[in-house]
Amino acid sequence: MRVLIIGGTGNISSEFADAAIACGLEVFILTRGNRSASAGATALIADAADPGSVADATRGMNFDAVVDFLCYQPERAIEAIRSFSGRTGQYVFISSASVYEKPPRSHVIDERTPLSNPFWPYARDKIACEHLFMGAFHGQGFPVTIVRPSHTYGHTWIPSAFVSSDFTVASRMLEGKEIIVPGDGQSLWTLTHARDFAIGLLGLLGRPEAIGEAFTIAGDDVHTWDAIHCIVADALGVEPLIVHIPAEFIASVDAAMGERLLGDKAYSSLYDCAKLKRLVPDFKTTIPLARGIEESVAWKLSDPSRMAINGDMDGRIERILSAWNRAMATTQAFQRSV
Repeated sequence: MRVLIIGGTGNISSEFADAAIACGLEVFILTRGNRSASAGATALIADAADPGSVADATRGMNFDAVVDFLCYQPERAIEAIRSFSGRTGQYVFISSASVYEKPPRSHVIDERTPLSNPFWPYARDKIACEHLFMGAFHGQGFPVTIVRPSHTYGHTWIPSAFVSSDFTVASRMLEGKEIIVPGDGQSLWTLTHARDFAIGLLGLLGRPEAIGEAFTIAGDDVHTWDAIHCIVADALGVEPLIVHIPAEFIASVDAAMGERLLGDKAYSSLYDCAKLKRLVPDFKTTIPLARGIEESVAWKLSDPSRMAINGDMDGRIERILSAWNRAMATTQAFQRSV
């Protein structure tokens, strides 16, 4: 099978590329060249956001499947339909589980759950992309499969409620600084390791039954947000200083972070992946969270350059904590006065 991966060097996509190569697929990775592509893949240097660049890099090439990890806006979806119609037997759009309605009417989510997210523009753009792809499927037979991953991490990410892609929250734990957990810390959250996700995604490739369908790919590893941060702290060998702050308060201080929390992580989310498992019975959680995080922490600690913090994110965390402390002080003063 000849597969083009658009993006292929990121948190999820690199693990998928490695798994596809290990399965004997002929893999091409379209990348800007800023990161090394997986060994055994053919790199096609192009900017996925530049249609001309993509056309030049893939000229004269057809694929059994195209897996697009970098389509975020409706304009890109329109261009993908134009570019790959008649050139691929299957186009897999990597959407997001954040498209499911927020706030949810049920904490158990499957593909029948409505798509609606009034809080987060990222999710609304993904929904718009899905509508365009499905419209192209029904109108012109464009062979799309939609995949909705939840919070998926690989060995380069350490999951947290605020940021997973860098070392900021882990660094705060190591330095004995407070970290923020939204709400009371008891809402349930699903985390999936990228290597497990790759099994689910690989199993959908080349399947006629998957064309014109959407699939959630999420594992069975469910923990409270407090437990997730404690697992990270255990791997680091420290005790976390958790401060619980309502997501609505966070949104009042930091609108962008509020969008991400109220549009995704502020609610309990468990996923019923029965639809996927009917086609891909091998999909299951094989990497429990504690082991996955130990692997991620070891990878970060093995190279000081991987332990850099995001100064902007660290500052935003400090501003939210300061605002919360001021609000609590004001509340306590009021209570003493009455």
